Amino acid sequence: MSHPLVTAPVTSLWESLRTSEPPDLCQRSRAGTLSIAEVEARVRRACPWMFEEVGGADRLMAASLLYHDHHNEAHDLVQDMTDPDGSLVHALVHRREPDYWNANYWYRQVGDHPIYRSLAGKWQDIPKPGPALAVAERLVLSGTLDTMQLVDACESVSRRPVHDPVATFLRRVQDLEFELLVGRLAGVMQPGNRC
Repeated sequence: MSHPLVTAPVTSLWESLRTSEPPDLCQRSRAGTLSIAEVEARVRRACPWMFEEVGGADRLMAASLLYHDHHNEAHDLVQDMTDPDGSLVHALVHRREPDYWNANYWYRQVGDHPIYRSLAGKWQDIPKPGPALAVAERLVLSGTLDTMQLVDACESVSRRPVHDPVATFLRRVQDLEFELLVGRLAGVMQPGNRC
């Protein structure tokens, strides 16, 4: 289910990018991901207006590439970005690296990002198995998703098996995080939405 503010082309983009298995919390690759060329082709088909300006699609491409486990290519695109959206993708790259200190550094550069308020609002849609309840409560204690707590939670399960209940919960949170980010990055740049 997509965020209600996301329009049809953006929803179509997310549906074309979404994988059956959520991304891992680290750099581990998974089945069902797209090649770099296919990610770019899908973004171009859904959001051609983003490619009208040099670098206009970089944040969206970086988020989409990272979702499909192309960590280095995503990092290359956001390496020098300091705006909130670029910094957020940069934080995600480092959280999945895992370089938790660096992820926290970039999250501090992001500040209060709207996707985390939206994510906290969609909290009830994410299944929370018993062992994940305490983690879930800490993540949204402030009323929005606390990115520093999310980094800490990801680090706390980094050595656990992929199918650990808390790791599975955090992967679902991360999947929704990517959905909202892709929607924002594609939606902000739509014709008529430009600042």
